[in-house]
Amino acid sequence: MGDIFLASCPVCGRSLFKGRATSYIEGGCPKCKTYLAVTFLRDGVHVSVMEKRSEDAASEQATVLMKK
Repeated sequence: MGDIFLASCPVCGRSLFKGRATSYIEGGCPKCKTYLAVTFLRDGVHVSVMEKRSEDAASEQATVLMKK
């Protein structure tokens, strides 16, 4: 069925996602809160750090303000 690859967070090193070639996933690292885009290729894995959108930053700020 093909090789299964393991993707880790490039910021903190935590192992996060498993996948096969030609798979794509986006998700957050629970350890360092970095949002990642992971592309599984035939010969490995490519992990990119995604920037937060302004609407995400606003909702995150609202959450922090509500907790105070």
